[in-house]
Amino acid sequence: MVTIDLIQPTDSCLHVTWDDGVESWYPWLWLRDHAHDAATIHPVTQQRQLDTASLPADLRPTSATADGAVARLTWPGEAQTSEVPVDFLRRFRTPQPARIDAAPRPVLWDASVIERMPIDVEFEAVMQNDAGVRSWLSTVATYGFAIVRGTPATPQATESLIRRVSYVRETIFGGFWEFTADLSKADMAYTNLYLPAHTDGTYCHDAPGLQMLHCLYHDGEGGDSTLVDGFKIAEVLQAAEPELFALLSSVAIPGQYIGDGAHLMAARPVFRHDHTGALVQVSYNNSDRAPFLLPAEQMADLYTALRTFDRLSNSEAMQWRQILRPGDALLFDNWRVLHGRHAYTGKRTMCGAYLNHEDFESRLRLLS
Repeated sequence: MVTIDLIQPTDSCLHVTWDDGVESWYPWLWLRDHAHDAATIHPVTQQRQLDTASLPADLRPTSATADGAVARLTWPGEAQTSEVPVDFLRRFRTPQPARIDAAPRPVLWDASVIERMPIDVEFEAVMQNDAGVRSWLSTVATYGFAIVRGTPATPQATESLIRRVSYVRETIFGGFWEFTADLSKADMAYTNLYLPAHTDGTYCHDAPGLQMLHCLYHDGEGGDSTLVDGFKIAEVLQAAEPELFALLSSVAIPGQYIGDGAHLMAARPVFRHDHTGALVQVSYNNSDRAPFLLPAEQMADLYTALRTFDRLSNSEAMQWRQILRPGDALLFDNWRVLHGRHAYTGKRTMCGAYLNHEDFESRLRLLS
């Protein structure tokens, strides 16, 4: 672990030289703003109590020292010395845009890759302790989905399982739901028809982050579930068709839900990137796409891009495919993985729920 070799106060910042030769510059305002004393950061809520806007722009300490564990700074007009842990300074020794990633980093996959990956966890392990939950959610974060085997085929057991992650998100479909092919909701999921690869909630400003599906009963044939890694499709398109990738990353495509006393609408690109340029969400549902018209040439280009994306997402070479049996609870990242279903016969009863993406990320951070 690197340690501080030398500190040198300057007019505008604290210059730190680390023992591996890396140099860091910490502005005085930033150091005061990030002091770890109880008067600055509330010890229980971890919220900032300091009135940052009241600090003078030319703030500079009267003294600055550091040892192996803490940097100490004394400020004009303040009786208390501020302390900033060296571990904290080490985290920020290289300036970069704000990052909110939840570990681990994703492994992108197609059909040939995912068949070799460890995507299964056991229900008893998840329910027994947090180590099981960590294994489960880390698998989801890595591959975009995981199957909890041995889940009792009841709504109660499935709901207990999903609540090991967080509270259930309420949507137009309710909270925790149980459904069959009865069109009780104005959605093709409530039929026994083929569903091509898609993400849910393209009509929501904040689409559901994760979805759980568990087949409780099926007395017929068919109904294979399919998943495809939308981040892998983005990688393929960016390399092979950069112009189409750019189009799908910039043109907002509207989605809508009409029925059940609601008309929901939202719009975003198929590939949504964050402020660092990193891909954070794939959003695509041909069935729920709302009407819109661009200039003729741009509209033609967009249809080409959508056609290319659709063919990739419904290609067997890109898909994981499996019939979900009672006991197999599937949790997948709706911001990354597109899901579909083959047509089926007979009676089929499913249950499941949505989670917010930030709650999934929060649980991962705490477990890690």
